[in-house]
Amino acid sequence: MLKGVKRFIAAEEIHPWRHKISANQPTIKSFSSSSSKSSSLCNYYLRKTRKWPIQPHNKQLPDFFAFQLAKKSFKQSIKNSKSHLLRDLIDACAAYEVEPTPQSYHFLFKILIQSRPSNCQHQILQILSHIENFENFVTPACVFIDIINFYGENDMFDDAVDLFLATPRFRCEPSVETLNALLSVLCKVEKGMKIVPTILVKSQSMNIRIEESTFEILIRALCRIGRASDALGILNQLVEEGFDLDQKVGSLMLATMCRQLNYGVGGYGGEIWGFFDELKCLGFKPKSNDFLNVIRVLVKRGKGMDALGLLKQMKMNKIEANVMCYHLVLDWLICNKEFPVADKVFDELLVLGLVPDIHTYNVYINGLCLQGKVDEGISMFHSMEELGCVPDLNTYRAISSALYRAGELSRVRDMVQEMRLKRRCLDQHMYEILIDSFAVDGDVEGACGLIDELLEESHVYESKGLDKIMCWLCKIGLQERAEELVEKMVVGDLATGVEGGSSRI
Repeated sequence: MLKGVKRFIAAEEIHPWRHKISANQPTIKSFSSSSSKSSSLCNYYLRKTRKWPIQPHNKQLPDFFAFQLAKKSFKQSIKNSKSHLLRDLIDACAAYEVEPTPQSYHFLFKILIQSRPSNCQHQILQILSHIENFENFVTPACVFIDIINFYGENDMFDDAVDLFLATPRFRCEPSVETLNALLSVLCKVEKGMKIVPTILVKSQSMNIRIEESTFEILIRALCRIGRASDALGILNQLVEEGFDLDQKVGSLMLATMCRQLNYGVGGYGGEIWGFFDELKCLGFKPKSNDFLNVIRVLVKRGKGMDALGLLKQMKMNKIEANVMCYHLVLDWLICNKEFPVADKVFDELLVLGLVPDIHTYNVYINGLCLQGKVDEGISMFHSMEELGCVPDLNTYRAISSALYRAGELSRVRDMVQEMRLKRRCLDQHMYEILIDSFAVDGDVEGACGLIDELLEESHVYESKGLDKIMCWLCKIGLQERAEELVEKMVVGDLATGVEGGSSRI
């Protein structure tokens, strides 16, 4: 192929007239309207007017193909042995009379890192020494980034630091990309985090200007180990340097602080409000999930009214709150018997077009039942069914307990019968309510039947509930029935719910 290119270039030098078509030639225009013969002549002249081959490639094409052949030869050699990669590369390039390029060395390092032979560390140092002493090209930063990442994966943090500091010896100008690679490696472990301040100081003497990406690496590392307050200090420095706050970084910092406070770890003075406000002053624009994290912390710390104020702030800022935000506030209000406020919050949830889930319905129905508004609770129970939200065991339990407290035992049985029709399993609490209702009405057979059913379906039964049933049987003069019950449990090897093991009755 190369011989064909040379013959073509020689032909062009012998016939220079091919590139000089006179402007006075009317031939092309006159021939264009002729027969097929004129068409071929037109194409002939058009082909001759193109300036091909492009002169700058006359010398580069042979070198390019030679380097490709050298690369192919090198790939063939490394299949046989991975112990002398540097020598194989030099020999392959020498065979085709080309010099190894920075890209070829980069490829060589990739082969070493991926294959990871036993003497990988020794070969890396050998190749680096060869580049430093026998090559004169500028080593690209990507070479050092790959090696630093390799050192980090193998916990060779000192080697990674030494390589970063030695980059000027390889005629490579220290860059923020290399610094970021080193910081990403060091920030993975606590040992590396201790070296970070020293590296930042040395990077200044290396004339590396820290960019926004560097700050983000440090902030994310501090958030990962739960030091949100320290991350806030770096964030202040980032803004002072004239960089904009990345909203994802702000959300990460806020979530980290909320997680610390949820687990009882002292944070920014133990308060989330100050941290939240300072983030907003730095340009953070919280979204719905960010407000949810703060609301969860406030509710857990008993500051439900502050959480309610945060809901109002979301409405003022036209930020759509999700159902979970309202659920957390509603739960706190009902637990603290703030029923009028809870009613307004639930109504607001519906007005905004949010669809309550089963947990939110259960919280509100439980609030109605605690107020003695059992009929309203039952009405809400049927409404949620119509809206496609299927009641669960907690829903039935809340209404049944309210009916039991109100003395409406027949309605308790109706509720249980409805559960059976819908193939809902009864838990121990529901069984106790139902057994008590039969006991109050004096229906001994009904109560004993439920006891047998309970023991057949549940192999774990709390001793407290069992004691209550046994006392009731003895109280109404059914000691023999109580003895039969104890004997059945011993024979069936049924365990009580005492912690630490299965103690028999």
